[in-house]
Amino acid sequence: MLRLLISRFWPVTLPLIVYVLWMLHRRRKAKKLGQPVPAMKDGPWVWAVAASILLAICGFLLLGLTAEHTDGTYVPAHMQDGKLIPAQIVPEKSE
Repeated sequence: MLRLLISRFWPVTLPLIVYVLWMLHRRRKAKKLGQPVPAMKDGPWVWAVAASILLAICGFLLLGLTAEHTDGTYVPAHMQDGKLIPAQIVPEKSE
């Protein structure tokens, strides 16, 4: 499940990554010009976090609306003859 979240929802972190990179650029430029260095907290954190939350909501909606629907019975992971059998969904048999 964690791999699914990381692979599908990495765009959620983009607004925060862009903000941090932008602030690092501003801080480096201010040091070079001899100006006061802006603090990380002085930037638009509210907008960056709001954009991340909005992207997360859109991602969850998209995943929920486009996910493959499977009918069947869930069989959890278990040990059989000393071997680990992974979890699976056993399709229902059609009559």
